[in-house]
Amino acid sequence: MVLSIFGPRNAAETSRILAPDGTLIIALPGGAHLRELTRPLGMISIDQRKPRRLAEAYRHYAQSDVIAVNYHLNPDHAELTALVTMGPSAHHITPQDLAARIRALPSPVTVTADLQIRAFRHRNPRISR
Repeated sequence: MVLSIFGPRNAAETSRILAPDGTLIIALPGGAHLRELTRPLGMISIDQRKPRRLAEAYRHYAQSDVIAVNYHLNPDHAELTALVTMGPSAHHITPQDLAARIRALPSPVTVTADLQIRAFRHRNPRISR
């Protein structure tokens, strides 16, 4: 089994290490993930083409249904800082600007966690080897 949670993926490397009868499980941010923070914190948005690119990259795999997981978080400012700085938006805003923008938000603040869980299995295990 290979598990990728919000991380970059390399289809060729996954195929190299995944057993022929193995499963790839991917957790992706959904379109509403942290949407309440995008504008006020200057975060990057979720690329709406991501599911299509993922399907193309793993076209030699059979995909199961998408499982949607949605819930709300109520992080305080310190937790919000940790949440934002672990993602790609941290590379698009200075720590000083981020801190100032977070201070302008209520504490705690309610945000949406929106995930898509996808599982892929080889259609033909010989393709990956």
